[in-house]
Amino acid sequence: MKISIIIGFPIILQSFANHRNNIRKIQKVDITRLGSPKNIQYITNDAIENLLFSIKNPEEYLTKEININLLEKRLDANPMVENADIYLTIDGIVKVIVKQREPIARIVNNDQFYYMDMQGKQMPLSNAYSARVPIVRGITETVWEDTHLILSYIYKDNFLKENIVEVIADKGVFYAKLRGADFLVCLGNAQDISLKFNNLKAFYRKASKDHFLDRYTMINLQYNNQVVCTKPSSAEEDN
Repeated sequence: MKISIIIGFPIILQSFANHRNNIRKIQKVDITRLGSPKNIQYITNDAIENLLFSIKNPEEYLTKEININLLEKRLDANPMVENADIYLTIDGIVKVIVKQREPIARIVNNDQFYYMDMQGKQMPLSNAYSARVPIVRGITETVWEDTHLILSYIYKDNFLKENIVEVIADKGVFYAKLRGADFLVCLGNAQDISLKFNNLKAFYRKASKDHFLDRYTMINLQYNNQVVCTKPSSAEEDN
């Protein structure tokens, strides 16, 4: 008899605690973003709450009504979200941890406008926030991977990210436009792109220091370890 009481009492306490927890109301929704500054919201906190709790306000739900797996799937399905984790604390707080998709370029393709994200996938434009990324024109499926390679390199390099404002693809040849410069940069294809961009940065810094950025109409980087500059007269010289 005593053994039965000793065994049964903790079970009763646990059941009572579970019951109290199930009838507890949600206190609030706490949203944390991974990887992005708080001011960059391609999907806003209000939009996240409305997506997760569309029928009534979060505070009107009981904890027993919260289906964590369903909420995570709902948020993961949003085109602005790369990954989401949701859990419920013992005091009734719904913790939402969101990693947004990271756009690296804005694609202009005929009448279509969308982002390319860090994984090289299409991402719709956001009504809440406009990413400060290069505009890209002329993209076709055949050069999509090369375009992603070039844009990823630009995005990870502070100098290139700050200065390259547009990338143009034309029959497998890539061109770039720089902020505050009148010349066009010919990159060629994506091969040896690291070397090409290093040559561009070295040229740009020297040209800025010596004040001759406005002397050229084209900076060609597609030849082996060379920077070929074209003047308005179409005369060429190696740097």
